[in-house]
Amino acid sequence: MESDINIQPQELLYYNKKYQIIICTSCQYAIQPTALDRHLKEIHALHRHRRQPYTDYAARLSLKQPSELLGISIILGEGEDFPVPGLPVISGLQCLDPSCGHLCVSVKRMQSHWKAEHHMSGCAALDWQSVPLQTFFRGNLLRYFTHPALSVVKLPDTSTESVDDQIRAIYDAWASHADMTEFDTSLLAHYLQSTHLSLANRHGNVRLWQISVPRIATSNSFLRHGILALSAQHLLNTEQGQSTDRQRLMGTASEHHDKAMAAFQTTIDAKPSSALECHGIIAFIHANTLLYFSNYGKDSSSGVEDLFLADASRPDLAYLSPWLHYVRHGCHLVCGFWDTIGNGTLASLAASWDIPIMMEDERSSRIATILLSALDHYCFDGCQISDQIQNVYVQAASDLALAINAAQKFGSALTIWDAIRLWPLTLSLAFVNEVKKERPRSMILLACYCIILEKLDDAWFAEGLSKRLLSLTRTKLQSGQREFLQEVTQRIASILK
Repeated sequence: MESDINIQPQELLYYNKKYQIIICTSCQYAIQPTALDRHLKEIHALHRHRRQPYTDYAARLSLKQPSELLGISIILGEGEDFPVPGLPVISGLQCLDPSCGHLCVSVKRMQSHWKAEHHMSGCAALDWQSVPLQTFFRGNLLRYFTHPALSVVKLPDTSTESVDDQIRAIYDAWASHADMTEFDTSLLAHYLQSTHLSLANRHGNVRLWQISVPRIATSNSFLRHGILALSAQHLLNTEQGQSTDRQRLMGTASEHHDKAMAAFQTTIDAKPSSALECHGIIAFIHANTLLYFSNYGKDSSSGVEDLFLADASRPDLAYLSPWLHYVRHGCHLVCGFWDTIGNGTLASLAASWDIPIMMEDERSSRIATILLSALDHYCFDGCQISDQIQNVYVQAASDLALAINAAQKFGSALTIWDAIRLWPLTLSLAFVNEVKKERPRSMILLACYCIILEKLDDAWFAEGLSKRLLSLTRTKLQSGQREFLQEVTQRIASILK
């Protein structure tokens, strides 16, 4: 039966001049130049004489072949031309590996992609993100693309400036600051040659830490001091500094960190008003967190005595430990420029604030059973809590079970930012308040979090962190509770084997 379609060729066949394609407005996908006649016949059931006006119209247009439309420059789009008119927008997913950027429309397909291409189980928000998708064609020519600003796969850098030239420019820019000493210059050299490599994560942001962050620091004193403190701390922790230099390195690291924090506080108190300041804030929050972790892993002489998540001396921060306060409020500090940062040079750092979606499975359920039952153990007799606080603990324990399971799936690919996002970033203030009060149930859960932190011991900034936190939480427990903690951690460890 012939179709009763009776519209003008230019109404049925929308011509996109930019991409030089025709899009069927009824079917909402592009038609190959050589397939138009068949499309009109088989899809729209038009007889030959009725197809003629449409094929004549298309013959007058300059059309590209599908092979010309599937190159990376087209897939990523150009400028801000997204969505492409005439094509439907669908909800999809994008792999966050910077060398990949695979696009698909279901979690199942993305999980299969990670196992096949990256040889590990990926995790939502950590290894892929939600993005809007379009495709020009269907069938064998189906290729998804997304907004160019959202893509993690960037077009090749056409800059003629070599890495060496960029590094020389950084040295020159930093040297223009009057407070830069000769020793500071040596610390900058160590950072550019070595420290930055230890800050890159599995998403391949080495150049970000080596080039982009130091460039931003040329105009941000707090970030500049933060980088110098990181470099000094890195030298200390990796024992690259001679024993005679250790006291000087310790003093220099502390001095630069103090200066960084003072300048940082001044900046956020004044409400940052430029994108450059906000980029500096995001980079500094990362650097400050690593500095805190590094100091926390030392012995008590480091002066760090809080319980990692909570600090009883900081009511101004709702008793959150400063590092956690700034991490949790980072996106609010730069809210006016968040989209700019998320789509720019520091996109991979901004992604640290994405909350992972952790799926429950048989192993996480077994861990949750252990943690939830631990809350009602007889060793807590005499430590009665209200139903409201009980619910706080149940949520924290349930989330911790998912976090431990997710960390196990990451294996050696686990990063410090994964460890932060998996649990501390989403904890309620009510639970942090329990930690501040050193309640035994909160100490048990905090000690179990060390199961995750222990996996990061090889990183210089996390060395000794899990051991010190575990030791500190144990001192807050009674003898019977410490024995129970050991039993709980052993049971969880047996599940993770």
